[in-house]
Amino acid sequence: MEIVNVKISVNRMIFNSMSYINIREEWKLFWGWLILVILLLLSGCAPTNQSAQTDPHYPLLDTSFKLHKYKHNIQWVLFVKNKKRTEYCSIHFMWEDIQPLYRPTGNGEYKWVYRVNKNKRSWK
Repeated sequence: MEIVNVKISVNRMIFNSMSYINIREEWKLFWGWLILVILLLLSGCAPTNQSAQTDPHYPLLDTSFKLHKYKHNIQWVLFVKNKKRTEYCSIHFMWEDIQPLYRPTGNGEYKWVYRVNKNKRSWK
């Protein structure tokens, strides 16, 4: 009979030491998680473009009728004679040299056309 009483008392001690979290601790845990979820929902995400404006890119057709897009309007830029202008093309993703040429059209008029070559210092 004595062995049975010892087993029962040992079982009661183990059960009492493994008690669950009391109600007050559960409410603290619940409110903590609730506040964390609310803060995450209210924080939102930051936009990648802070000004929410896109930069304009100006198109240009070269002498071989390939389309290029540059940040500056090349057709309104004054070129120094025999000087190339280097710009970054947003279509080809490389630096390109732009050289203006004053060429005759078929009906006796002249107009500016642009020769575009890859810049020799470009890494691609």
